[in-house]
Amino acid sequence: MSLHSDIHGSHELQKRLITEESLRSSSSQPIYLSAVEIVGGEGYSSDFFRKLIYPLTDSSDYTLRELVKRVESVQDRFVKTDAFRDVNSSIHTDFKTIPPEDVKNYNKDKSIPTKVLFDVDSFNLNGGTGFLNVNNEDALAVNFNYLNNNFYGNAELVNIGVDYSPYAPNQHLLANAKFLANLNDPSFKFLVDVFNTHQNNKSWQKAAERSLGGLIGLQYANKVKNLHALTGVSLVKRSLYDIEEDAPESLRAFANESLKSSIVTQLAYSNTAYLNSITKNFPTDGYTFALSNEISANQGQTDSKQDKWFSKTTLALNLYKSFWNKNFTLHLSNNIGGVYDPSKSGIHVSDKFYLGGYNSFKGFSKSAVNTSGGLQFYKVALNFYAKLPSAIYTSHLKPATNTPMFEDGQGYEANPLRLYASLASGNVSDDLLSDNTHAGCFAVGIKYINDWANFDIGYNFAKRFGSDSQHGIKDGFQLSVSIGGSSRYT
Repeated sequence: MSLHSDIHGSHELQKRLITEESLRSSSSQPIYLSAVEIVGGEGYSSDFFRKLIYPLTDSSDYTLRELVKRVESVQDRFVKTDAFRDVNSSIHTDFKTIPPEDVKNYNKDKSIPTKVLFDVDSFNLNGGTGFLNVNNEDALAVNFNYLNNNFYGNAELVNIGVDYSPYAPNQHLLANAKFLANLNDPSFKFLVDVFNTHQNNKSWQKAAERSLGGLIGLQYANKVKNLHALTGVSLVKRSLYDIEEDAPESLRAFANESLKSSIVTQLAYSNTAYLNSITKNFPTDGYTFALSNEISANQGQTDSKQDKWFSKTTLALNLYKSFWNKNFTLHLSNNIGGVYDPSKSGIHVSDKFYLGGYNSFKGFSKSAVNTSGGLQFYKVALNFYAKLPSAIYTSHLKPATNTPMFEDGQGYEANPLRLYASLASGNVSDDLLSDNTHAGCFAVGIKYINDWANFDIGYNFAKRFGSDSQHGIKDGFQLSVSIGGSSRYT
């Protein structure tokens, strides 16, 4: 559920103010701020709230216009913490308080004692989620996640997750723990993100891989403008093991442990509309932009030949456009990436780009577009979605009133069921300009999108252009199902 404010500019707030007789002419009268009260927010510390309301409490003498602006500013700080579902504010005359004699006199009128009330509704502070995922590639995978929104009383976020698949050929265990803490300006957050991974990549890489590392950085979010940024330092220890005998020398060269250190920057912007503004499951109009870059150094623990430095950049663009009352939606996506390797002697296999798999490039098995990976890649896809006829897919309405069940009046669109057709082209190589081959896939199917239940049933037609190789091509039926639940229901 999206967080929203009950203040819609100074005009709306002033309309509420003039309902009180004593504030009817307060636009020309000084105001004395006698108190700031917070209703709700149990579990958060006094220091947490004190920092949030500081722009309001650092002074007690205001004009009405100044007070309204400060209230709006503090309201925005509440929103930026990501700790509250709703934040409402109001201003009231404080009849029990007599202003001190040393308050400023703006004119002959006496200051009006006034208090500000913030009514906050917190998210459920902690809870767990779990998912079962079934698809043609991973057989069965389970995801568990624990989230605590108030770890130490100051809206610190702790998120612990596990992604586990015990079945060949793509067994994996991915564990992750994230810690986010608000700074004085809650738009900025201190981030610590650690992980430990074990992956069986023998089906395409002829080796298994493990890694242990983390990132420390600063995260910025401007939810009004949908702008997010991250900068930080990452350190990862990784190794390839259980390498098969027929593995290429380019892989064996990185068989020993290595340490990767990176300076990471990310920037993301979105301007999208959804079928349902609350669930935000299905974008209908707008665009998204994401840019990431890392400047990295790889140091071999036993072999100095592994010592490399490089720069890696990726860019992702998505455009959405709907027609005929959102019954049809076009989605154009474009992803590109490149690595600058000044040594020209090859980077660690884990730092290369790969394409292939149900969640990467349909119609090809995992990383099969080029199992050797590459320093450059591109993927362009055009997706067309069509709503099913109402005779097949009807609205979810309340029986008594025959009205939609969700707040935004589009409850039946919260869980869209869509027919789709998709056309994709892509390639991964060390030099895309000199490589005349590329992969293509046309897919048709039906997709259901929901927070707790998703499925994608389709048929793929895949082909390599410029090459007769059939390696990794997975034409035919595709199935992906995800079912989950949560104890953190709010």
